[in-house]
Amino acid sequence: MFLTSGYHRLVNGNYATDINNPSKLLFQIILLQCFYYLTALVIFYLFASLDGLEFSVDWIFSWEIVSSENTMGLTLFVLWLFDSLLCVLFVTLVVGRSKLAWDFALTIHIINLIIVWVYTKEFPQSLLWWCLQVLSGVVLISLSTYMTRWKELRTTFFDNMLEQQELGQMPGESIEMSNIK
Repeated sequence: MFLTSGYHRLVNGNYATDINNPSKLLFQIILLQCFYYLTALVIFYLFASLDGLEFSVDWIFSWEIVSSENTMGLTLFVLWLFDSLLCVLFVTLVVGRSKLAWDFALTIHIINLIIVWVYTKEFPQSLLWWCLQVLSGVVLISLSTYMTRWKELRTTFFDNMLEQQELGQMPGESIEMSNIK
């Protein structure tokens, strides 16, 4: 409740006109990072419950578990990619601008690196973990950019088509003043 009312205040208030407002950007970064970890928490917990495993926070914050040496490490690799797919929706809804999708997607992964580093007290050294971060970043960047562009362009192109259809015109026809009633 607080997060949504605060976000609506930032988006619809005086901050909405300035896309580079530090308060709005910081709030969006925190919101996206929370969504990133919350969806991972839900996905990992559901997987653990369905598979009869004991869930651990290490699954989220430890780079050592992502390994090609066992099925658990490979499963976490796939679940993290699924988390990135879900995060695309959050970037589209929270950020909504294709020019900023790159920045926010990279920021999510840089903050994740810092949190993992602090949590494990060791810089990530697993090649598979780094491949996961790169692949996850590519998925998040490319799909977020595509979705936010589609969202931006949808209103530009498709709203005009709907207005023309309401007036009984085909898309591409010019509107003449004599046809408007």
